Amino acid sequence: MNDRDPPHPAELCLQRALERTEAYVRREPTKAVAAAMGAGLLLKLLPTRAMVRPLTTLAVTLLPPALLGLGLLKAFELCCQPTFKPASTHS
Repeated sequence: MNDRDPPHPAELCLQRALERTEAYVRREPTKAVAAAMGAGLLLKLLPTRAMVRPLTTLAVTLLPPALLGLGLLKAFELCCQPTFKPASTHS
């Protein structure tokens, strides 16, 4: 029996996206390199200094409530799990 948990839907989606990307790169290597270079150029041209401060401020503002919410969801999930009752062994 497999001890691993079944993959999460987000993991499956990411795995499929990576497989499709790899297949595209193998099928169209020139277009893939051109797209990567274009994305790199776009990232290079973006005004990063002007973007970093507002993004950092936003992240610092939103991170504590997001972590609290995720913690509460996990606590609720753990509290609502059915308890495991071992089968009684009568001889």
